[in-house]
Amino acid sequence: MSTAHLQIDEQTFLHHFQQHSPQLMWFIGAGCSRSSGLPAAVDLIWDLKRRYYCARENQDLQGHDTNNPAIREKIQAYFLGLGCPEQWSPQEYSYFFELLFGEDLHAQHSYIQEWMSPDKITPTIGPRALAGLLAISRSRVAFTTNFDEVIENAYATVSQKNISPFHLEGSYAALDALNAEEFPLYAKIHGDFRYRKIKNLSNDLRSNDAKIQECFVSAAGRYGLVVAGYSGRDGNVMSMFEKSLDQPNPFPFGIWWAVPRARRAEPPVLKFIQTAQDKGLRAHIVEAGTFDVMMYKIWRQIPDKLESLDARVRSARTQPVSIPLPSPGTGYPILRTNALQVIDAPRQCGAIAAPGVTPAEVFDHTREKRPSAVVSYHDGVIFWGDPTHVAQSLKDIVQNEVVAHDLPDPVSLVEQSSYLKSFFEQGIAEAVCRDKPLLLRKMGRVYYAVVDPRQAHDTLLAPLKRALGSPEAPIGGTVPGLPKVSWNEAVRLKLEERAGLLWLLLRPEIWIKPLNQRESAREFLRLRKLKRYNNQSSNILNAWIELLLAPAGQGGSVTVTFSPESNYPAAFTISTRTAFSRRGLA
Repeated sequence: MSTAHLQIDEQTFLHHFQQHSPQLMWFIGAGCSRSSGLPAAVDLIWDLKRRYYCARENQDLQGHDTNNPAIREKIQAYFLGLGCPEQWSPQEYSYFFELLFGEDLHAQHSYIQEWMSPDKITPTIGPRALAGLLAISRSRVAFTTNFDEVIENAYATVSQKNISPFHLEGSYAALDALNAEEFPLYAKIHGDFRYRKIKNLSNDLRSNDAKIQECFVSAAGRYGLVVAGYSGRDGNVMSMFEKSLDQPNPFPFGIWWAVPRARRAEPPVLKFIQTAQDKGLRAHIVEAGTFDVMMYKIWRQIPDKLESLDARVRSARTQPVSIPLPSPGTGYPILRTNALQVIDAPRQCGAIAAPGVTPAEVFDHTREKRPSAVVSYHDGVIFWGDPTHVAQSLKDIVQNEVVAHDLPDPVSLVEQSSYLKSFFEQGIAEAVCRDKPLLLRKMGRVYYAVVDPRQAHDTLLAPLKRALGSPEAPIGGTVPGLPKVSWNEAVRLKLEERAGLLWLLLRPEIWIKPLNQRESAREFLRLRKLKRYNNQSSNILNAWIELLLAPAGQGGSVTVTFSPESNYPAAFTISTRTAFSRRGLA
């Protein structure tokens, strides 16, 4: 089932927040503290698993780094053999706490104290920006599932005052403070681990602090809601959210659930947003990146900030500096990079005005209709390719005529806009792969030029085969031990701006199909690239440059074009010589 109707673009959310921030309350989870040096629930779960496994199996604790996928796989297999909850199960957190500590509350306290020590807290821009909003009353109410002191620390740093959270011991006063408008109000739904006992274990969740929940439900009748850094996997909290929807006029200023990637939103979140929409509420999922990124964007749009407060929020703010560059080096060694200078880029594209249409709608239609064009959003639809095909593909959301749109300074556009950076990046990727025995593929947000296995004998691939060892060297095949998994030589393509210039970065890679089997093929990938030392790596890079452009290192440039026969082609002029560096004077 499509969830596109549940989403809204980030710019719409930011505009709404700027207009109504005092009427929006916050609900934050562990994702807001993780960048400040503290663990999320998943980190604690893996540490608990590691400790229990090593104790029972007489294994070296330090030798079992759970950042290593192989170690995780071994430990997870052990617990599955014991009949423990499956990975990502909502029961994991409380199960492993109880497995390791039982009813020893002192041991629980000591363990959490070790992980959550204030000495480990270094508030990043996200918590500092939220603290700044609370300090200037642009936000008045915040709830959290966290039992750390990140927000308290950030508030003290930014406002040079203290904020006292309502938690287990002071829950009775939270609703009184809300009714008396004693702001800022900061409340911890699960209570603070320092008081009585840890509240977010399974037996306690059923009797979670009713007073603070009552405060939240009451606030839901007065404020909108912004959720950030919270996955929605806690049934007790989601039940509280759903209860809030049952009162008259809930969340009058909307519900905005921020996630790094909309496609990874948990089912309970999708269900909650859908239920809210069914009740006629303005409720949406917002793809806003990390908490730090979102909060920095919000903070920059707040007007009339005191300069001293702003300086404390943006403590890592860049300052103009003047550091003269050293003279070009003349000594050895010479270090070769994998960057090719993009000497020129398109200065024009097609455009279709799209009033009221969001970027998400444009990208959703592009993914669905797959026009033979490069399409993006910049105050409307912009594209390279056949205008008739683009207009037909997007006719459901735009019906205006196609006009020419100037792109006067590609370097600045790439630097300033992530949409335009992706636009130029796809354009150059399409251009270098055109009319080659290659398939253009995408993994995450990165493009790859992949050898087309149907054209493996094309003469254009001969330099790549020679670089790999011989004229008959394999450039694709089936992964040993995985009969339904194939591999092919590939190169990653990225466009970057550095020092006022555009660069195309090439990194030879191995493509695995299907993508979800890449982890299964990890050992094959390691062995395939194991002995590609400097000389061979340089030769492979040369071969890819020759395949995509022309023989490398001759100092010339080549122009490649996407959709050259259309009204709006995308032509890129690229140097065939990689950038290099030489040792400077001592």
